[in-house]
Amino acid sequence: MFVAISTGPSTHLDHLAPLCYLLEIPLIVTEKEHLTLGKKFYPMVNIQYISLSDLSLDHIAKHYDTILTCGKFWALELKPLMQMLYNKEIRFVFSPHGYSDKEELLNKPVAQDIDLRYEEMGNVRHWFYQKHKEHLDALAEGFFKTDKKTVLYAPTWETTATPTSFFESTSRIIEELKDSYHLLIKLHPLLEENDPASFHQILGKYETKATFILEFPPVYPLLEKTDIYLGDFSSVGYDFLVYDRPMFFLKSGGRLQKCGELYTGDIRGDQKKLSEVRRSTYQNAFAKVVALRLQSHGVNYSSASSASSSSTTARGSSTAES
Repeated sequence: MFVAISTGPSTHLDHLAPLCYLLEIPLIVTEKEHLTLGKKFYPMVNIQYISLSDLSLDHIAKHYDTILTCGKFWALELKPLMQMLYNKEIRFVFSPHGYSDKEELLNKPVAQDIDLRYEEMGNVRHWFYQKHKEHLDALAEGFFKTDKKTVLYAPTWETTATPTSFFESTSRIIEELKDSYHLLIKLHPLLEENDPASFHQILGKYETKATFILEFPPVYPLLEKTDIYLGDFSSVGYDFLVYDRPMFFLKSGGRLQKCGELYTGDIRGDQKKLSEVRRSTYQNAFAKVVALRLQSHGVNYSSASSASSSSTTARGSSTAES
């Protein structure tokens, strides 16, 4: 049986659910809260709950042959155990949870049975969003009831290679932008783990001056109506490239930062001079090779190299369209 399994943060739902819809496979979640979120945001996907305690090695060996996951180390850690304890070969399909500069900066590659690299499969999440746009936009509608331009600030979480800007910069951003812009702050669920006390202190202090977004896995219904992006090393910046709109950054050092300007408090200007850089960066990230083929499961998928044609896809057909 081919399944997807999510044991990580709720943001992984937005990476796995579109693939599950495409491949027509169930998505197993190990948190009841994630089951609730999944059924709300992705009702078109078969999402099932199995507690982490019940998702034992015995259960995996008995029921699954191929597992799709955002867990980078599943193949490395579980594959030899399955072979040694159960004499069973399980294939692991790794879906990166966002395209960003983190992996390059961390420089810690891990071998996978199948690695669904964005450069080779195209932007499946944007394709999925366009296909279910009416449903997903309706869920995000409440965030955009304003006449002001919307700024989306999407800080990453803390890693050794890509430090977050959230704890040092959020107060400054809110004070500088709150009067002139509608400010949305999409919080990574792991930020709270980085520093719980500071995290809740910031939310409590500024809850009436900015809109903090938690437990809202899909990113494209937010980006669709965002006028200006503000970030650091978050993969959401790469997702925003499809819209070719102004981008500002609080950190430097990655390839994405070439697609915008350093944030200094002034976010006026259309940045038209950077349109070509954004277009080529998006193409390199998501659309260099436009076909995903999981031949062993009879699935072919064609992702168009531009957003306007990304709806030309095939689900479960024998030949991929292009």
